[in-house]
Amino acid sequence: RIRRYVHLSTGNYNETTARIYTDLGYFTANDDFARDISDVFNVITGYSLPQRWKRIISSPYDLRQYFFELIDKEIEFQRKYKNGFISAKMNSLEDTMMIDKLYEASQAGVTIQLIVRGICCLIPGLAKKSEQISITSIVGRFLEHSRIYLFNNNGNHRIFLSSADWMSRNLDRRIELLFEIYKTDLKEKLEQILNIYHKDNQKTRILGPDQVYQPVKAEGQRFDAQQQLIQLYQ
Repeated sequence: RIRRYVHLSTGNYNETTARIYTDLGYFTANDDFARDISDVFNVITGYSLPQRWKRIISSPYDLRQYFFELIDKEIEFQRKYKNGFISAKMNSLEDTMMIDKLYEASQAGVTIQLIVRGICCLIPGLAKKSEQISITSIVGRFLEHSRIYLFNNNGNHRIFLSSADWMSRNLDRRIELLFEIYKTDLKEKLEQILNIYHKDNQKTRILGPDQVYQPVKAEGQRFDAQQQLIQLYQ
């Protein structure tokens, strides 16, 4: 029996920059993933037309709408149970439709924590508009390149990895993938990674409503997220 193996990544298959970029990868022999990825390559080569896959969501077909549905779900949970929460890590955020959707979620009371390394066109902390949104950026020894998206889902966390930032080019003009992580131990590891980034008090900059980045106040013990991750996984 032939067994197919698939490696899905948040990006950067580049031998030159691999030593300085940080990414996350998922290696699996799951049949659904394998079939989906085979179909994606068939679409890229023109062998078949896009379709609805079992385990992956793809741009430029339905990725934007899927993100909107996930955010709308958090708005719904916030209104019912007051526990709407989104945590996401990406390279850049400039898509105006996505920004407006995040503003909508903030106005509904959803707590939103974003780690955006590069360009960010969303303005956090604006009264009655983005008070529930916090944005940080970490620039350190390594170039942060992974994309992680966490949605509280009424306490039943859904965690996704993706090659896509919340940018128009990623959502509308490129083939990018989003895939959910289902295994409990892997979900816990990804949550741990996000928590480590949020604890950083050495390389973190906080974006204010004045659109100026300020260094985080280093209170207590020194905590460098990238160094902590090196020690955790070496």
